[in-house]
Amino acid sequence: MANRKERRAAARSKETESNEAIAPDEVLGAGEDGLGGGDAVPFPDHEEDVLFKAQMQVLNVLLGHWKVGLAAVAAVLLGVLGVGEYSSFKVNEQRGFQDQIADIDRRMPAQSPTEFLKLGGTGLDANVKANVEEGARRYEAIAAASNGTAAVMAWMKAASAWERSGDADKAKAALASANAIGLEDVLGWSAASQYANAQASSGDAEGALATLKAVQPRIVGLAAEQVALAIATVLEDAGRNDESRKAYEAFLASHPDSALVEQANDGIRRLGDAG
Repeated sequence: MANRKERRAAARSKETESNEAIAPDEVLGAGEDGLGGGDAVPFPDHEEDVLFKAQMQVLNVLLGHWKVGLAAVAAVLLGVLGVGEYSSFKVNEQRGFQDQIADIDRRMPAQSPTEFLKLGGTGLDANVKANVEEGARRYEAIAAASNGTAAVMAWMKAASAWERSGDADKAKAALASANAIGLEDVLGWSAASQYANAQASSGDAEGALATLKAVQPRIVGLAAEQVALAIATVLEDAGRNDESRKAYEAFLASHPDSALVEQANDGIRRLGDAG
């Protein structure tokens, strides 16, 4: 009996111990010997809630506007693609026109020694002259169908061919068309200079001066210096000596280190001898 009573007492004692609750603070270190002190809160649930809500709001915004963002990215990519395709098209277009010009160049009759010595069409055989004029017309056809650099080059080629055949008026008209395109580079300056020279040769000094002054704002460097010197030369050839002298002097003052200084000095000396 005693053993049975002892066994029952021991079972009741184990059952009582297993039913005792363990305080969370004692396990989590909030008691007297805990790491966080008596008032510590090991998991700040309120801070986690705020962070989670912020993350969800950002996610909702992104998910709510993903279509707009996708459309914006697509629009940018399409714009870049469009610009690239257009640039490629323009480059290929210019190459095509240049190939056509080169094809006419190859077909143009070679210049004979007789023609070289007798410029203005007087040294041309009739058949050669007809071919040169046909080449001029073909250059003009390309110029009319093209744009930019190719158009200026084609017009200038046509002008050279017309001049070779002895037709100064058509040469001048072709140069006028080349200059009218108004390129802002060396080719544009060349077209303007040649057109101004044609105008001056035909007695149109005012037109030549207007052409040269119009191209001045579009060019820099040596080309701009040459235009300034050309203005003085046109005035000199027109007999407007006072204006020409002032133009030469202005050139020397503005470009004292220019490679064209000696030409300006020659102009002043000529005007001094003429005066």
